[in-house]
Amino acid sequence: MAKEVIFQAETVEKAIEIGLKQLRLERSQVDIEVISEPRKSIFGFPTRSAAVKLIVKDDDQHKSEINNDGTVWVEHGELKYSPPDDGGRYPIIIFDSSISVTYNGVELHQRLELNQGLKPLKLTLPPEETPVKEVAVFISPDKLKAYLHITRSDGFRYYLEDQPPSRLLELKLRKEPIPAPPVTTEEMVAALRNAGVVYGLKTEKLSRTVYSEQEEILAAIGKVPVPPQDGYIKYEFKDEESEPDLDLDADRIDYYELKPVPSVNSQDVLAHRVLGVPGEEGINVLGEPIPVAEPKNPQLLVGEGVRLSDDQLTALAERAGLPVVHNGILKVLKVFELNSDANLETGNIRFNGEIVVRGSVTDQVRIEAVSGGVQVFGMVDQAYIEAEGNVVIRKNAIAAEIKAGGVSAVFTRAASYLHKLSVQFGQLIQAYFIVGSRMVSIDAGTIIKNLIEIKFNAIPKMIREFDADFGTELDLFSPDFRTLLLELKHYFLDRGPLRIGDITFVQQLIDRINFWQSEFQKSSDETADVQVGYLQNTTIEASGIVRVQGKGVYYSNIIAGRGYYQPQGVFRNSHVTVRTGNIEVKEMGSRSGSAASASITTEGKILIGAVHPNVTVAYRNQKYQFLQPATNVKVLWHEDGIVVYSGKQKLT
Repeated sequence: MAKEVIFQAETVEKAIEIGLKQLRLERSQVDIEVISEPRKSIFGFPTRSAAVKLIVKDDDQHKSEINNDGTVWVEHGELKYSPPDDGGRYPIIIFDSSISVTYNGVELHQRLELNQGLKPLKLTLPPEETPVKEVAVFISPDKLKAYLHITRSDGFRYYLEDQPPSRLLELKLRKEPIPAPPVTTEEMVAALRNAGVVYGLKTEKLSRTVYSEQEEILAAIGKVPVPPQDGYIKYEFKDEESEPDLDLDADRIDYYELKPVPSVNSQDVLAHRVLGVPGEEGINVLGEPIPVAEPKNPQLLVGEGVRLSDDQLTALAERAGLPVVHNGILKVLKVFELNSDANLETGNIRFNGEIVVRGSVTDQVRIEAVSGGVQVFGMVDQAYIEAEGNVVIRKNAIAAEIKAGGVSAVFTRAASYLHKLSVQFGQLIQAYFIVGSRMVSIDAGTIIKNLIEIKFNAIPKMIREFDADFGTELDLFSPDFRTLLLELKHYFLDRGPLRIGDITFVQQLIDRINFWQSEFQKSSDETADVQVGYLQNTTIEASGIVRVQGKGVYYSNIIAGRGYYQPQGVFRNSHVTVRTGNIEVKEMGSRSGSAASASITTEGKILIGAVHPNVTVAYRNQKYQFLQPATNVKVLWHEDGIVVYSGKQKLT
C-alpha cells in the first residue's frame, strides 16, 4: 500500500518542497495531490494555507531508478534492516506519537532515517494493559441482603504489524487481547468473608465460575425479624346490626322503629383484654441479631358500673345500663330513655347518666346529662343541651345552645375568649407606642383611654361579655383567675384606663392572660364531641370535635377544642374557633358577601373548598380577609406567621 503524507504551507510549491525535504525524496518518487489552494482576505491577509498530499510511489514503480537502496521490514513483530549498497539510500521509518523512538539517545518524532542501522535504535511500544478482575460486596441498608458485583475486563499487549521490505516503512501497531481470568467460587466466598458476611450464604449461587464481563449476584439473605402482634381490647357489646333504612330528613319519622339503644345487664361480659404475641428476632448477613420490640398490651381501664376479673383480663358489668368508652375508660352508664318529644309536657331533664330522647327537644327545655352523653333522634329547636360526654343530634339544631364536655367545654370557651382578648391587648400596645411617641406630654392612662374609645372598644365589650357569659360558672375557676377578671373590669371599664400609670402594666396583664389561656387548654384534655345535622342561630361549645353532617350552618357560633368538620353544605354568617385541630369546610361565605370567619388559636390547619369575599381566617394573633373568591384554600402557620394558599398560589 502506498505511503501518504499531508503537508501545509503558504503556497502549493512551498508545501511540496517542505514535504520532499522531510521525506528526503525526489519529486519523481512521489505522486502529488493538491488538497486545497491558499486563500487571502479582501485586505490581502492569508485566511487558508495550501495543503498537498505526497503519495510515495511503490518500490516497483522506481525499481529501475533505485535498486541499491537499503530496506526495512517487520517480521514476527520484530523490525528488520538491510543496509544500502554503494550509492544507495538509507531506509526510512515513519511513526506516530503512540510509538516512542530514540536514535543514539535522541528522541525523534514522525520520521527517522536509519543511517546507522538498527543498533542505536530503541522502540518503545505502549505499555501493556493488565486484565482487570474485581469482586465487590454491597450490603443493603437493613443488612438483610449481601450482593456480589463482579467486573471483568480483558487486557491488551501491543506489537508491530508484519510488513514486507521497503525503503520507506510506516510502523503500524496491533494489539492482542489478554483474557481476564474467571472469578472462582473461592474468590467470591473470600470476598464475602472479608466484608464480614457470615450468615445466609446462598451456596447454590456461589458454586460456579463467573466468565461474564459484569454480573450481580444475591449472595446472602439474612433472617427477617417477625414483628410482635400488639394486644388489644375486644369489646363484646358492640352491635353489628345495621340501623333501619330510614330517611332522617323526612318531615315525619316513627321513632319507635329506630334501633334500641345498646344496653347490658348486670354481670354481662363487656370486654376482653387480648394479650399480644411476642415477635421473633432476626439475624442479618453479618451474623448480628436483629431485636424486636415487646408487644404492646393496652390496659383495660374501667370506671363506674364496671369491674375487672381477678386476672385483670375481662371487664364485667356491675349494673344494667349503657356501655360506653369515654377517653379510653369503659363505663356502664345509667340510661334515661324518653320515647317521645322533650317539651313543656315533660319539663326539663337532668340525669346522672346517659340521656336518650327518641323524639325532638323543643319549647326551651333543658337537657343535662351530668356524667354521660345526650342522644336526640329528632331535632333541637329553641332548647338547651348540656352533657359531660358526647352530644349526637340526628337532625337539625335551630336557635339552640349545645355544650359537650362539661367543665372541659367551659374551659375551652374561656380559652377562646382569653385568646381574642390577648390579641386585642397586643394591638393596643403597638398603637400606644406609635401615638405616645408624638404625645410625650400626655400621661399613659389618658392615651390608653382614648385609644380604647376610638379603636379598641372591643376590649371593654369582651370583658363585659365574659362576665355575663360565665357569671353562673365562676365557681369553676381558680381564685387567682377571678382576681384577674376583677382587675380587668377595674382598669378597662368606664374611666378605669385613667388609673393605668404605665404601658408595662398592660404587658403584665397579657402575660397573665396567656398563662390562664394555657392552663384552661391543659384542663380540657378530656374531650367530648358534638354531631349535628343542620345549624341555624345556634351556639355550640365542645371540648372535642364538632361535626356538621347536614346542608348548612347559618348565624351560628361554634367553639371546639379539637377540630371542626363540615363536609357538605355552606357556612354563612357564622364563626368557628378551634383550639387545637383542623377546620375543614366545603364552602364559606356567599357571593353577596355575607360575613363568615374561622380561627385557630394554637395549632392545626384550615381547609376550605370554596371561599367567597368578606370571609376572614385567623391563626393565633394574625388574620387574613378574602376580597376575591378563592378555591382549595389552605391556611397554615409557618415561621411565626400566617400563610394562606389558594391551590398552589400563595396569597400572603
